[in-house]
Amino acid sequence: MLLIAFATLSTCLPSAIPTAQEGPRQEVTNLAVTEATQQQQQPELQQPTEAPGETDATPPEQQTPSSDAVASPAEQQPLEATPPPEATGKQRSTVVRGTRPAQSAAEVTIGRDILDTAPRMNATDVLRVVPGLVASQHSGEGKAQQLFLRGFDALHGQDVELNVGGLPVNEVSHIHALGYADTNFIIPELVQSLEVTEGSYRAFQGDFAVAGTVRMDLGAREKGVEFAGTLGQFNTRRLVVTVRPGEDPGTFAAAELSESDGFGPQRGYGRAALLAQANLDLGHGLSARVLGGSYITRFDSPGVVRVDDLEAGRRTFYSGSFDRQGGTVSKHQLLIGVDLPREGTARTRLEAFGILSDLRLRNNFTGYRVDDRGDGLEQTHDGSTLGLRAEHRRQVTLFDRPVALELGLGGRRDGIHQTQRRYRETDGTFFADEVDANLTQTDVWGYAEARLPLGRWAFRLGGRADALGVEVFDALAFRDPRYYDGQGYSRSAFGVHWGAKAGVEYALTDTWALFASYGDGFRSPQARSLAEGEQAPFVNVHGAELGTRMDGERLSFQASVFGSQVADDFFFDHTVGTTVFTGETLRTGVSASLQARPLEGVTAALSATVANATVTRANAKLPYFAPLVARADIGWEKPLPGIDAVLSLGTGLTLIGPRPLPYDEYSHTVFLADVQAALRRGALALRLDVKNLLNTRWRDGEFVYSSRFDPTAQPSLVPARHFTAGAPRVASLTLEVHL
Repeated sequence: MLLIAFATLSTCLPSAIPTAQEGPRQEVTNLAVTEATQQQQQPELQQPTEAPGETDATPPEQQTPSSDAVASPAEQQPLEATPPPEATGKQRSTVVRGTRPAQSAAEVTIGRDILDTAPRMNATDVLRVVPGLVASQHSGEGKAQQLFLRGFDALHGQDVELNVGGLPVNEVSHIHALGYADTNFIIPELVQSLEVTEGSYRAFQGDFAVAGTVRMDLGAREKGVEFAGTLGQFNTRRLVVTVRPGEDPGTFAAAELSESDGFGPQRGYGRAALLAQANLDLGHGLSARVLGGSYITRFDSPGVVRVDDLEAGRRTFYSGSFDRQGGTVSKHQLLIGVDLPREGTARTRLEAFGILSDLRLRNNFTGYRVDDRGDGLEQTHDGSTLGLRAEHRRQVTLFDRPVALELGLGGRRDGIHQTQRRYRETDGTFFADEVDANLTQTDVWGYAEARLPLGRWAFRLGGRADALGVEVFDALAFRDPRYYDGQGYSRSAFGVHWGAKAGVEYALTDTWALFASYGDGFRSPQARSLAEGEQAPFVNVHGAELGTRMDGERLSFQASVFGSQVADDFFFDHTVGTTVFTGETLRTGVSASLQARPLEGVTAALSATVANATVTRANAKLPYFAPLVARADIGWEKPLPGIDAVLSLGTGLTLIGPRPLPYDEYSHTVFLADVQAALRRGALALRLDVKNLLNTRWRDGEFVYSSRFDPTAQPSLVPARHFTAGAPRVASLTLEVHL
């Protein structure tokens, strides 16, 4: 009903740009936003130099966005109609960049200046700058990162929605982990900004947006051709070539080739990635964007080390467990988006996307605990995704008040074939088939969100509905003749998730406001777990947040207190391949982040999150979540006129507190320091990156479960500590050539 009501309002009420001011934060909300969005979609209408005081003196990351703007993170692209700073000698014109309007306390935009402060050699390095997010890569360089955010152990993506340039990353009903989000196809040099929405308070947030949503905007840094070649320890070699043909950073093509022997046994990898995007002006107010990419990798995985084997000298800290672990991945993606001609304040965008992905993964976390031939599993997952999105935003008047309205419709269809087989550790041959299934999963959604300003107050109300249909064919179900005489089992299920979104804002000053937010999020189920005719269950999350934010020219600050209740929660223990149902769970915590530019050339981003996660019925802590996460990214840039060069220094510091493990144990504290130093003179630049400067022996993953790695030992179900080693100090040198 909410969707129908808002749709009716958007078509029946007259569109207008109110002239009445609604308080300090309303003065720049209507006409300014209209002009900015017009310039975004029609840069050819950009006028030349503005009067002094109206140009881009404030860096885009520091600009305070209008609180009444109607742009959503899903659609927002940088508004850059003028040449970048390197294009000197040309007539200067106004630069208008759009950053999304923050409508909750914990929404953060992280710009390129912050991303450039510390080494960013892969997707894990990029994700670590997100406030409160832990990105762990404990199973090799080609497997999706394990994520932790706001008290959620999101595994490989089940509780964090990820989006790159409009392409969804999370994979539904994945064989290895629900919501599997492999971001290794990302070329870090192309990440222009991160838009982070923690919590589930916005209507555009969809499946897996339980702890939050991270969206990456792509763009090339400089016009022309850029070559970046890297040589590093452990025989690491990397080459990135980027081409930006014109002034628009959103039109580019880039390729990456990378390979390494890794910092220990069974950690080698090789990968190749291609990403290309074009922003096209089709005339008559019509514009389009095309984004495509291909990615392939082959990687080894070290497995785990038992702590008692390390203490007894049977293993070293960086040992691998079994030789056959690792896998291959390929991914091919295409997105086509069209912005329709504007009609007054109305903006409409249509997008279609397609993704082909496949994964073959081998791992053995338990050795010979289950079978004397070995517990190794080979999983394959071949998926195809087709999707459509339509988003419409406009301003209308209701009771003589301006209302910013946003509507969205979409659909996504995933076709999946997945298998799981057991293999012998002696020769790698298969001896048992466990999964052979074909799945079709379809999600159709619609949402609406409206924002009404009243003086210093602003009220936001929205809703979202997702209808999920699943079809499953299990080729191996009921195949065992000891129990059943059939082969294969087909079934289907359907369900609808309804979610409410709401928020209240009070502006204390032009730049400082208080927020209260509420939202319902969801996580779709693992399709193979559903029975015939089942009302496809969703994991429902009800979240609330109280907070404040201040957005100034040199200082931006956010702080919030949050809580999330999950009615019927579960987590998948991927080490032993078991889903553990916990019933109701509760996450609470506080978070704060700060972005500062106190001096010319100095950039700093600081964040800290303290969280708690408990099982309500047992009043016990959930295992593996991260109770304390702190991050600091600090950079300094200094021109050296004497040699006509620019010196850059930066560091990234990470602190992760002890995480609860099963059986009342805790992980070790992790503190990492990464540094970089760069010198650029003209077309040449030289950069030194050092990760884990202190050469800390840290544990990227720690687990407690039973295992048997010696096949001659007696089987035991007694749990033991296991870990995967984090990387030691790793140095690399990069030469950049800008043409």
